Amino acid sequence: MATVETAAAKRYAQAAFEIASEAGNLHDWADALDQIADFMSRQDVSRVLTNSRAGQDAKRRLIEAGLDLPALPMNLARLLVRKDRTSIAGGIAGAFRHLVEAREGIARVRAVTAVPLTDAETAALEARLTKETGRKVILETEVDPDLIGGVRVQIGDQLVDASTRARLAALRSNLVNAL
Repeated sequence: MATVETAAAKRYAQAAFEIASEAGNLHDWADALDQIADFMSRQDVSRVLTNSRAGQDAKRRLIEAGLDLPALPMNLARLLVRKDRTSIAGGIAGAFRHLVEAREGIARVRAVTAVPLTDAETAALEARLTKETGRKVILETEVDPDLIGGVRVQIGDQLVDASTRARLAALRSNLVNAL
């Protein structure tokens, strides 16, 4: 998603988050936004929504027929259609989930290792990250054999690269600079 689209998705998500917070139904909104994103990303639906020849009424009827949502999330879906912003529906849902997780003290962490982690290693890493961040960690693991060893951890925008590959690159840089 382009930067402008990402910024727009975050603005819509923030507005929805404020409405949902006031109403006390964050999780209902999160589910509704996921429904909207899933529906609008379907190829058959997307084809109609992005077709300039399809009129606004036809697009609105498609949304209303395809989505069973409470009034406010449905209004958001209609607004996205009217403003020709249906392509950012997934970004809105993701940004909204981020806001909910931040409110609930949850951190989504991605750990990349050279080899798959055992259950015990995963639990230990999750416990350590929970302690370090002070938040409940939802750990997503990925394997990248190019790392050689160690781990690369991403928490939000922060990246901690403790991989063997990064250490070797740093060592190489130090050696080259020393000469």
